[in-house]
Amino acid sequence: MALESFTKNSILSYPTDILLSPASVFFVQEILKLKVMKTIKHFSVLYFILILFTQNTFAMEKKTVQKTTVLSYSLTTSLKTMTTDIGKLPDEMIAKAAELKLEITGPQIWVYEGSDGNPDTKMKVTIAVPVRKKSGDPGKFTFAELPEFKCISEIHKGSYSKLGETYQKLMPAIMQQGLSYTGTSREIYKVCDFVNLENCITEIQIEVK
Repeated sequence: MALESFTKNSILSYPTDILLSPASVFFVQEILKLKVMKTIKHFSVLYFILILFTQNTFAMEKKTVQKTTVLSYSLTTSLKTMTTDIGKLPDEMIAKAAELKLEITGPQIWVYEGSDGNPDTKMKVTIAVPVRKKSGDPGKFTFAELPEFKCISEIHKGSYSKLGETYQKLMPAIMQQGLSYTGTSREIYKVCDFVNLENCITEIQIEVK
């Protein structure tokens, strides 16, 4: 995620498929390009300490995520072409949020619809920045509301390249509970540490019915 809000020397919490996470591919390729956004860097270390104190309580859970107002951009892409297709869109989205003086209320969310891990499979990717309210002209971006989301959730601590291991653990657990996967999942990038990727914390949410 090529955001101006990241830096290889910083830990961030507010930047802002299935067996092979598209975002993990994109993140790894973009690590050395990222810079931190002044409006959020002061909150990063404090949030990271909070995560460290609570990380031992992380466990798979079934939950319902409430509707979320976001600044977003959606596109059709594939694992093979995602980096090129997305380009600088995350940078531009953060810049637009700053221009409109939007209050960012949470970590960036990437929504994946229809990915099966095949590099050539076309899927819909939505990049979303949670905001307090809609305000101003978003230009090529869109104010939207992510719908209520019933999911199995798990916290992944570590490198994005290992996100697939957490997905592999979740899928059998979903079937064991008599649930089925809808084809949509979300990744919420709670802590992004590009100095030590093992400190990264990502919440994986797999929609179920």
